[in-house]
Amino acid sequence: MNEHLIGIAASASTGIQPLELFPLLKQNGLEATFTALGSTEERRIWAEKIAAYGLVYTSIHAPFHKAADMWIDGLAGDVAEAEIAKSIDACHEVEVPILVVHPYIGFDQPYVPTEIGLKRFLRLAEQAEKQNVRIALENVEGEEYLSCLMQGLRDFDSVGFCLDTGHELCYNRGKDMLEEYGDRLCYLHINSNMGVTDPNGKLTWRDDSHMLPFDGKVDMENLANRLKACHYRGDLVMELVRGNKGDRHTNDAYLAMTDEEYIAEAAKRIKKLRDMIEG
Repeated sequence: MNEHLIGIAASASTGIQPLELFPLLKQNGLEATFTALGSTEERRIWAEKIAAYGLVYTSIHAPFHKAADMWIDGLAGDVAEAEIAKSIDACHEVEVPILVVHPYIGFDQPYVPTEIGLKRFLRLAEQAEKQNVRIALENVEGEEYLSCLMQGLRDFDSVGFCLDTGHELCYNRGKDMLEEYGDRLCYLHINSNMGVTDPNGKLTWRDDSHMLPFDGKVDMENLANRLKACHYRGDLVMELVRGNKGDRHTNDAYLAMTDEEYIAEAAKRIKKLRDMIEG
């Protein structure tokens, strides 16, 4: 029996609606998935269908478009905090153990974490602890915010780390994020990209192409070795984008595939990575 569950996020970015994706996951030997927050009714239906296909509902991804507001005082920050609080409640309602949260959004520098932001996340960590949910903070742009939270919330078991393998290569410029946070790793978003492509090193969302594992420039052998080194026992779930971002053409091959072909190919890739980790 394999040690790690493998799966694909039920995201609109795959070009396949969740209720159409779940049977494809099952048909291709996949075992796990995660969703966006959705509505109360959508989550109920998703949870029922995931269970019906014998899959595991491993996490919910919190909305992230208000992530920068978490660090400011006032109404906008209050709204952003309430959105994550609602997401924690949602995990508790459908018995999903992990909520993935972006500490920040935006490429405006300098990145300066604030005391009010840390206080907001402190309240959320306390809420998550009471509801038996773990907040998995994801590595995104503005790494300073992740660092602030991982240090400031280090005493909370309800706060862990979600490594996005593609973000590590582009947004974190290839820095080994597991070297810093591997002891708190509790979830993964597995994908690849071509790294930072701007000749002047400028970060852009277009580089975050979420390609299939073993495409692009993320070193999957190195990833497997690092996951083994930090004794990761959790799920191996891909977060994929089927189309291109902006004017890029990195994902053209996926657009030429049928839904069935795309999921079958993705399943082959994640099974290969699992074999590397468990072998």
